[in-house]
Amino acid sequence: MDLNSAYSYLMLCKYFPDTCVVAETEGKIVGFVSAFCPPDKPDVIFVWQVAVDESQRGKGLGTALLKELLRRTACAKVHYLETTITPSNIPSRSLFTGLARDLDVNCDVSECFSEDLFPGEKHEAELMYRIGPF
Repeated sequence: MDLNSAYSYLMLCKYFPDTCVVAETEGKIVGFVSAFCPPDKPDVIFVWQVAVDESQRGKGLGTALLKELLRRTACAKVHYLETTITPSNIPSRSLFTGLARDLDVNCDVSECFSEDLFPGEKHEAELMYRIGPF
């Protein structure tokens, strides 16, 4: 998982509180989803990041966080969930294809950002996963 600055997480929670989900256990944050509705796509929720503490992996927390996000009032008009995933990120691919299967909806995959768009160190392409319609 890409680690971002504390500032980026604070901004997400301040400006997109209705589409960020936090999971806590015994006062410790063990899961987080950051997402937003793109201004030009009001029927889409774009999930930027799903993070689950190592102690909670394999327990379905990532799926539970995404389902909680979709139940929120902010997603009342959402018909699609979109996210980007690198081809080698098998856990994320499994999470999102599993969510589509659980919700009995399509999961279409297409290229979003090719490798050559990323400066500096080699970065894999980011594939767009589009789940829905709900």
